[in-house]
Amino acid sequence: MEYKYKISIIIPIYNSGSYLEDSINSVINQTIGFQNIQLILVNDGSKDNSEEICLKYKNIYDNIIYLKQENQGVSSARNKGLKYIQGKYVNFIDSDDKWDKDALLYMYNFMEENYQEIDFVSARIKNFEGNEDYHYLDYKFEETRIVNIEKEPEMLILHVASSLFKSEIVKSMKFDTRLRIGEDCLFINSILLNKLKYGVSREAIYNYRKRIADNSTIQSKFENKSWYCDTPNYLWKKLIDESNKKYNKTIKYIQYVLLYELKWRIKCEYRILNCLEIRTHIEKIIETVKYIDDDIIDTYKLLDSSEKDILKKLKKL
Repeated sequence: MEYKYKISIIIPIYNSGSYLEDSINSVINQTIGFQNIQLILVNDGSKDNSEEICLKYKNIYDNIIYLKQENQGVSSARNKGLKYIQGKYVNFIDSDDKWDKDALLYMYNFMEENYQEIDFVSARIKNFEGNEDYHYLDYKFEETRIVNIEKEPEMLILHVASSLFKSEIVKSMKFDTRLRIGEDCLFINSILLNKLKYGVSREAIYNYRKRIADNSTIQSKFENKSWYCDTPNYLWKKLIDESNKKYNKTIKYIQYVLLYELKWRIKCEYRILNCLEIRTHIEKIIETVKYIDDDIIDTYKLLDSSEKDILKKLKKL
């Protein structure tokens, strides 16, 4: 198949005018050459100056597409952009984040070298603004390589924005619009379940804006009912079902994904839920933890001893 560009970049945009130009410029300034990139800007019903910024750049560059819709969420915006991709690979950078200038070149070259073996490669995630730490799951980036999750099931990959995908794979997919939090995890791991391998590029850096105001979607998940009510049904259950359909079991890697999800919930205060919602959510946790083997709980290095004890007690209920 012939492609017009090496890479298509889809940026879903919602009221991010304060940061949007930084994000766009980080794509324009890539050393792979902006002429090799198609940039698709999808305005998801912004009420600020985001449209003005998009139109400014669209009028300068022929390889920028501008789309707009009523506010429907990040998944819907990404799905809209997918219809227009003309690049061999595709990325979904968030509108307040930035790529290091060499990142896409590193990732593109890695994908070209390993095209038959993997469907995507991921970059390191480095926080900026609020703090300058690397992501919690950065341990898998000790070197640039292919990760085989059958051999290393603890090497979790959860983020779409920091990854570069084969367009031939994602063009036939959609993000689940029922998920407000966890849509990345479902999308990327549904792909991973096909080959059980993915690439990691230590040299490629994705800069994630950890806002001082602490108001981004991920950072405010504890105050979002969808995280409690929708994610168990449309993420946890879907990954379990897909794994069982392909491999007749919940593979160890998916168990680790579920365990990572449960870690953030077993000591929650559940302040925004009513009594029925709390009970329902706890029932989902109990139902889900039964798919996780005791040895996975015992050896997972991101759990402390009290969290392990709680999960193992829940398994017996």
